[in-house]
Amino acid sequence: MSTRAATLFVLVSSVAMGSVPVFARSLTEAGLSPVSVSFYRNLLGTILLAGLLRFDPARRTATLWALSAGMGMGLGWAAYVRAVEVLPVSTAGVIYMSYPLFAIGLAWIVFKQRAAPRAIGAGCIVLAASIVAVGAELAGSDTDVLLVAFAAPLSFGFAVAVLTERLAVLRPIERVAPIAAGSSVGLLPLVATQPWSETVPSDVRTWLLVVGIGLLTAIGPQWLYSAAAPHVGPARAAVAGSVELPTMFLVGFVWFDEALTVQQMIAGVMVLGAVLLVPSRQSPGITVVRRRRRLIPGRFYTSDRDPAPRSASETPEPAAGA
Repeated sequence: MSTRAATLFVLVSSVAMGSVPVFARSLTEAGLSPVSVSFYRNLLGTILLAGLLRFDPARRTATLWALSAGMGMGLGWAAYVRAVEVLPVSTAGVIYMSYPLFAIGLAWIVFKQRAAPRAIGAGCIVLAASIVAVGAELAGSDTDVLLVAFAAPLSFGFAVAVLTERLAVLRPIERVAPIAAGSSVGLLPLVATQPWSETVPSDVRTWLLVVGIGLLTAIGPQWLYSAAAPHVGPARAAVAGSVELPTMFLVGFVWFDEALTVQQMIAGVMVLGAVLLVPSRQSPGITVVRRRRRLIPGRFYTSDRDPAPRSASETPEPAAGA
């Protein structure tokens, strides 16, 4: 997959994930708790993809990394749904869009992948775009809710770092399976302690919304993102995913009658500029063999362990008596 195609897939999947507030707010208004909404978002993927969990020796470590990322994402999405329930969609989106900096920082801290200056600059542009868009609303929001809301970008930043640095051994759909399962397993104890009315949908429309949030914002987008992200590295994957921010602005404007301001339009342009600024870097786990050359980030080189075959005339004669 080319860098351009991979970046495009990340953009498309991020637009789909940016539609989460459409389903999330409708489900909480129907009586489900934020934890239940997050649980149902990944439950469908857990059921459909359970057979793709890989625990053989070659893939066990990658699967465990993905399960841990999924558990964190489940709690993070619950926090995000809570933020969307209380705050304007644009304000919740601004907090969520700090995840590129978390992804870059965690890839550096946990996996020793030092970010390029352009990547750090692009992450800062995304954060600045968020502040430009809804700075005044952030200042007037409830502090406790804001702190809880930051669990979403932290967990998603960790998931992006894991996805790009540790899951290349898995096929794209095999990466989605443990992430969905980890999210469901991590939230199950919380779901089990809730009242029945906050856990189980009460009518057909609510069940349809549950299926919609699972298919349209989880399984499909996660598969696309999982396939593409390792081809561009954690920095570009995270920053390209920031297209969710203008998507959230549009969602708030179209579905929830929230004002679309000039500042938000400027922020959308800043996000797109950050996507173009950040460099791409393939995950070290992805190796493309083309004849005698191996593709590594930024260049080709010829492996010394794979010398060019000698012609018959160059083959040395065997020593006498051999």
